[in-house]
Amino acid sequence: MIWVTWRQHRAQFLGGAIALALLGGILLLTGPRIASSFHDGGLASCLSTRGADCGDLADRFLNQYNNMWFVAVLFLVVPAFAGVFWGAPMVARELEQGTHRLAWTQGVTRGRWLSAKLIGILAATVVGAAILSISIARWSYPLVRASDNRFIPPVFDLRGIVVGGYALFVVALGVAFGTLFRRVVPAMAATFGGYAAVRVPIDVWLRKRYMSPKVISFPLFGKGGPGIGFGRGDWILSSRIVDAAGHALSSRGGIDIDALASRCPSLQGVQFPGKDDLGTCLQHIGARTVNVYQPGSRYWPFQFIELGIFVLLAAGLVAFTFWWVRRRVS
Repeated sequence: MIWVTWRQHRAQFLGGAIALALLGGILLLTGPRIASSFHDGGLASCLSTRGADCGDLADRFLNQYNNMWFVAVLFLVVPAFAGVFWGAPMVARELEQGTHRLAWTQGVTRGRWLSAKLIGILAATVVGAAILSISIARWSYPLVRASDNRFIPPVFDLRGIVVGGYALFVVALGVAFGTLFRRVVPAMAATFGGYAAVRVPIDVWLRKRYMSPKVISFPLFGKGGPGIGFGRGDWILSSRIVDAAGHALSSRGGIDIDALASRCPSLQGVQFPGKDDLGTCLQHIGARTVNVYQPGSRYWPFQFIELGIFVLLAAGLVAFTFWWVRRRVS
């Protein structure tokens, strides 16, 4: 059955290999230039020096290659294509054309028929995801080091082990929709939409809540003031300025001069208060900065949590597909 599966789907597998090769070519064309600038411009040595201030070098480097993040964003849809072009047609095409009945009349059970298909496509998916993740990680290393944030999309989504989870999930989703709809085109459309419907809420809302964030609070003036910083790679979720009672000094987290004037007579009627007057007012009301963040040390725990979510979703979809084929497909 595995040989039959290869004969039936070799065009899809070869197409995927060609697509990976083309994507790899893009990385090979742009990666050496990025790496060369990273080292020749002094940023690599600066970041390796403990306590060095590399802000200006990093900003210049990131501005120079800011358009390269667009390339990384394009790679976000690669796992979706695996589900659309590999997963969705795998079962749907046979059900649509009725060729599945031939296999079932040759003494092949439904479970064995589906298992043979899934083993091949899921194995190819894992291999392809690993190649993609390693390639992106090597290509983006200078950019990630300069930005010092591995949590933000598309960095978190394209590096590490989560890529394999995304790919397994979307392929399993495509197979499930193909089995359910029995038509290739509707299954492909549903797979793409379903993948986005799951990924976006996790990226935007759920990921930052995998672990309780840490909170750091310090006065704007005096001991423990603005000199306090974050660790390397920390993910800043929010930063706001509050008074002694914890009330935000403006809805946008900055300092609202008009709101301060009602609490500090020295600022009333002054359109552009001086630094000393503003500082005196902020000290008077006990202004503090409150930052909420996820430590950079949680990067790998977050990777494993997200991988687990998508592997469990994929397993559930595979189980559903087996049940549907055995009970509802004729």
